[in-house]
Amino acid sequence: MNMGGRHAGNLPPETTSLVGRRGELARIRRLCREFRMVTLTGVGGVGKTRLALRAAALMQPGYGDGACLVQLSALDEGALVPYSIAEALPLADRTTRPMMDVLAEYLEDRHLLLVLDTCEHLIDECAATARELLLAAPGLSILATSRRPLGVPDEQVLIIDPLPVPDSGGGGRQDAVILLAERTARSLPGFTVTDGNRADLARLCRRLEGLPLAIELAAARLRELPAAELCERLDDRFELLGDTDAEVNDADPPWHQALRTAIGWSHQLCTPEERLLWARTSVFAGSFDDTAVAEVCSDELLPPRPSPT
Repeated sequence: MNMGGRHAGNLPPETTSLVGRRGELARIRRLCREFRMVTLTGVGGVGKTRLALRAAALMQPGYGDGACLVQLSALDEGALVPYSIAEALPLADRTTRPMMDVLAEYLEDRHLLLVLDTCEHLIDECAATARELLLAAPGLSILATSRRPLGVPDEQVLIIDPLPVPDSGGGGRQDAVILLAERTARSLPGFTVTDGNRADLARLCRRLEGLPLAIELAAARLRELPAAELCERLDDRFELLGDTDAEVNDADPPWHQALRTAIGWSHQLCTPEERLLWARTSVFAGSFDDTAVAEVCSDELLPPRPSPT
């Protein structure tokens, strides 16, 4: 077995700027200093992977063996999780020992940050692997991204929210508008925020609820449509924010390449009971709360209402 030497990690270079997120980055770094298992959760398209990679790059100098990214999105079998970690590390094992034993031996004396990206579809296997490796390697820390917590002992969960959007008067933080403008300028050189389009761009970001994936997909459409018209057509946002050649990186998983696919991926991860609940909540035309859901969507029989007299 070739254990390999000390290394600086395998983090990919950043190809776009990270807009905002200073508070989240500070919290991630603080949590990773205090705890060995930190998981970033949040809705699909909120930017968990992008944020984890920037945080790992910032923290990498503090780890003697650097930071190592393990991309799990393409896996469809949980048994392959240890092998994916091994492929990301500079080790080559030619023995017939279980891969978990090989990983434990390799990591036991190393000071390394392991970034497990996109764990939600293999949650049990990722949790079991993380738990075993953390026990075997006292110098190991894990930063995971997942739409659900892994449930590992002492895991610290940080929920990542969408970007702040301007209020109806144009005030407040402008992170979402800045992202929209920067990404639009990549496909439409010379695009800037002006007094003429500022209000429409802010309204577009509010309609998209500050979700980075939706904003980046919308930015590609601004080559073809002005912001005001794009806002009006967002009633059919799944069709409007579908694939275009300029919208996404080819390396992105499919559920990062269209809004419908991102939501479909989340739906696929739900249990049958959860899917039934989502179907029933579709009767609400607008927002709803827990009380309304219990009243309308529960299987439990409610006491009959008194008839009007």
